[in-house]
Amino acid sequence: MDRRLGFCIALVAACLGSRAAADDIIRLDLIWTNDIHGHVAPEGANFMNPNFPPPLGGGASAAAYVQAVREACENLPDEAVLLVDAGDTWQGAPERTLTEGAVVEEYFNALAYDAVIPGNHEFDKGKELAIRMSHEMRQKFVCANIFKAGTDSLVDWVEPYRVFERAGLRIGVIGADTPGTEHMAFAEHIAGLDFRPIVPEVEKWRDHLYNVEHVDVVFLVVHEGLPFDPEQTWKALQARQAAGEDIRDEVQGAMDIAHVLEGVPVIVAGHTHRGYRDPWIDPVTHTMVLETFGNGSSLGHVILKFDRATKQMIGYESPRRDGVLVTLFEDEWWPQGQMAERLKPYFDKVRAGLDVKVGSSRVELTRRGSSNSPMGNFVTECMRVAQNGDFAFTNTGGLRADLPMGDITVGELMRVEPFGNALVVVDMSGRDILRIFERKSSRGSSGIAFSGAKVVVDPDAPFGSRVLELTIAGQPVDLDRTYRVVTTDYLMEGNSGLDFLAQIDPDTIDYTMQLVRAAITRYLEEHSPVRPIVDDRWREKRGGTRAAYLAAASVP
Repeated sequence: MDRRLGFCIALVAACLGSRAAADDIIRLDLIWTNDIHGHVAPEGANFMNPNFPPPLGGGASAAAYVQAVREACENLPDEAVLLVDAGDTWQGAPERTLTEGAVVEEYFNALAYDAVIPGNHEFDKGKELAIRMSHEMRQKFVCANIFKAGTDSLVDWVEPYRVFERAGLRIGVIGADTPGTEHMAFAEHIAGLDFRPIVPEVEKWRDHLYNVEHVDVVFLVVHEGLPFDPEQTWKALQARQAAGEDIRDEVQGAMDIAHVLEGVPVIVAGHTHRGYRDPWIDPVTHTMVLETFGNGSSLGHVILKFDRATKQMIGYESPRRDGVLVTLFEDEWWPQGQMAERLKPYFDKVRAGLDVKVGSSRVELTRRGSSNSPMGNFVTECMRVAQNGDFAFTNTGGLRADLPMGDITVGELMRVEPFGNALVVVDMSGRDILRIFERKSSRGSSGIAFSGAKVVVDPDAPFGSRVLELTIAGQPVDLDRTYRVVTTDYLMEGNSGLDFLAQIDPDTIDYTMQLVRAAITRYLEEHSPVRPIVDDRWREKRGGTRAAYLAAASVP
């Protein structure tokens, strides 16, 4: 055994083994990942310091941690480990994309995950890749809400639940994907699939597990996430209930599920990339919800405590002083040699092409600022210039990484824009552009990056009156004029809350087939070093008055 790995195991053993074994408590070490997005290679922690990022060990460091916990528990009769993943496994990192998912399948299989569920991004290249992945892993995806369209039958490449015997506990694990996949994936990629509401399907299998399988406890692993502001979202949930809304029918994330789902004391969540160092525990149901920040930077570990006699969950422990999340710093969790060797061929296969320089930047390209960030402004400028547009826009959620100042390589561009989206040029009225900003300027909405326009918004105003000023190419928007607009095929499918784009006359749309990455590469080749700025293109003004040219504007 590697001496450094031996130290890791000894460290974990000291934490887990210091308690008395026979104290009438069963402990289950629940370890989880979510939203890995293919990040199993060693990489820098750019979220901490883009210019001098501390090294993360990737999948091999995760393997070191999991091995340490498993070895620390193997001689404890009343303690065991369960390892699960909450979806969005492959699309995002170049190594995963260029190997069509094989490297993450290798990682899951080598680490012997107990349950893996699909997320919405499993369908980015079509359902065929998700099906292949389900068949090539040690076990199928666990998912209770993906049906064959027009039937009451689950697709045959998933199973709704799995049962485990651990340390005297009989545990049922149900999986579920977000029904929002229907709005986040291209229609042809999910043809023939029906993503049904989560809660009714989970309740059906929960009852089956308790009454037929006779499990002691049921967990849910779900690709729905926790909110960025739990206090504000909890207040909003209470307000929705007070207004008579049935939360079961309008589930808006894992917090909602925890509030309405009974008999499932633990939920492992994903999708929002919102790490919680302490679990979210619903004040009414006391259901615990867990989520990491994703992108392979960390894993989660919580020790669930059960009464030996009743098999009821009675509490939890955090294995670390700073909570239930473990950042996979390479110098703290030295990469496990066996996992590193298994993954290395995949990394070597793609690395040569990823290191090719395409340009450079004189500033750090970050996404800070959402609708007015250096990265968003830069990417949409590349899009607009590539197709000679009046206005260009994209969803900020599609920009997946920051870049430090300096040289920019092919691999780094793939981390920024990993999804292979292509540019679309559409003849769009000024009224439709106004409608886009009305949708994207509400408080808490997902962001928009854009080029060629300036806007002043009141994010707290009602829909139809949020945009106070809007200029395109320096002139007030003409609501009846036709503009040449550049966006992505993903958004033209009606995704990211812009469903009305899918209704635009197809005769006005040009699917250019030029990848967004290709547009960025060309711009860098012609204009490096670039120096994008944050300017006044997006401003917020609460309680402001609409400009005269918008005063009578109506937005459907």
